[in-house]
Amino acid sequence: MSKSLKVKRVVALAALLAGVSGVANATEGWYGRADLGYSFEGSSDHTENGGVGFDFDIDHETDWSQHLGLGYAFSNGFRLEGELGHRFNQYNADDLNAVSLDDGDVHAWSAMANLFYDFNRGGRIEPYIGVGVGGVRFNNTIRDGAITMGEEDTVLGYQGLAGVAIGLTEQLDLDIGYRYFAADGSTYELDDISGRTFDMDYQQQSVTVGLRYQFAAPAAPVVVTPPPVPPPVVQTPPPVATCPTSEFVVYFEWDRSNLNQAALETIDAAVNRARQCNVAGVVVVGHTDTSGSPTYNQGLSERRASVVRDALVARGIAAGSIQAQARGETDLARATRDGVREPLNRRTAVTISFR
Repeated sequence: MSKSLKVKRVVALAALLAGVSGVANATEGWYGRADLGYSFEGSSDHTENGGVGFDFDIDHETDWSQHLGLGYAFSNGFRLEGELGHRFNQYNADDLNAVSLDDGDVHAWSAMANLFYDFNRGGRIEPYIGVGVGGVRFNNTIRDGAITMGEEDTVLGYQGLAGVAIGLTEQLDLDIGYRYFAADGSTYELDDISGRTFDMDYQQQSVTVGLRYQFAAPAAPVVVTPPPVPPPVVQTPPPVATCPTSEFVVYFEWDRSNLNQAALETIDAAVNRARQCNVAGVVVVGHTDTSGSPTYNQGLSERRASVVRDALVARGIAAGSIQAQARGETDLARATRDGVREPLNRRTAVTISFR
């Protein structure tokens, strides 16, 4: 694979990452992860420096890689991470037949800074993409009989990543991913007196499976408690006033049954009192003094009771609640002998009872 094609792959992933917009809903916090990778495709291109042009390519065996990461997840969906990794690839005889070499292997230790973007942050399934750059320490060895090529060298490496995290618990995710890793320009020397050197361009593709642990537990959801429902307002009817039995006395002039001003004021007071309470009944009793004959006085007392009754009805007292009586000169307020004109006896008594 050419160096330009490898660079294009990583640039394409970076452009996709830069074009992501929107805000993910997640809590910020530190996390750690560990994963194991299985390389399904990889190669190293070897180019001789200043020699006869002894260039060759080697396809790698499908071997394993390991990665440890510590990072910080931001609430907007981005993650920034530091990662340590190790890759091991073995060259077998079939890989080296084209250049008539025996065997070999390569170790690559890396320290990378990665930038990720998580889609659907806070969801059970979170796809992600990412890019990374850092230093790579190679230990490359190729053997051909008594001749050994290889030594350690440190170069710049880069990678593109994509995958999906599946929530296992609130803090633990299963991480399944794809990783493209490359590093160019590692130099090693032929182990003989010729001093010939080679540059190696390395690339590897792998599938990774691991675990990611969020150190801080997600914030508990805010439970908004609705205000308590006020108890229903019970409209209590106003208490009915309880009133004692009330008595009013309407006085008349001698031998008269018409109502003067004082009599009308007394009747108005009786009506006002009746309106304050629930009336049970009204008793109206007419009286006279002892002047005049008993028969005449009986009729006069009836007329006095009747005129008071009519005045009460005219002012709103129900006629059915009024009982009219006449007692003539038999029930004196002030006892006198026969034939005496006594003002206190010329009266109509009004008695109002309440429920």
